[in-house]
Amino acid sequence: MKVLDLSISMVLCLLIGSVNPAQNQKSQDPCANAQTTSEMRDCAGKEYKQADAELNKVYKQLMSKLEDEGHQAALKSAQQAWIRYRDTNCEYESYLSRGGTIYSVVHTGCLTRMTKERTTELRRQ
Repeated sequence: MKVLDLSISMVLCLLIGSVNPAQNQKSQDPCANAQTTSEMRDCAGKEYKQADAELNKVYKQLMSKLEDEGHQAALKSAQQAWIRYRDTNCEYESYLSRGGTIYSVVHTGCLTRMTKERTTELRRQ
């Protein structure tokens, strides 16, 4: 009987150890539950970098589809103007956060949102 009790206890310990929530959290995306400003800033930066890479990919695809040089020049000019607008607009949106620790998170979040919106616009072209 003692051997059976010991065996059951060992199995329960193994099961409890395999369902450890701390282990499951490690496998999750760390940005899903960012708590500190530093974590939020890092995650916002990664998200913006991905959005920017996708925008550049879609822009290049669209540029390669345009056969007319004038059309390509118009797209290039529009894109450059849009980048200036995005950057200026995000400075405006994050203005009240200037000097605070959350500024870069707010600013980068704006850049990401607008970049994703522009990517969608270019995909529709």
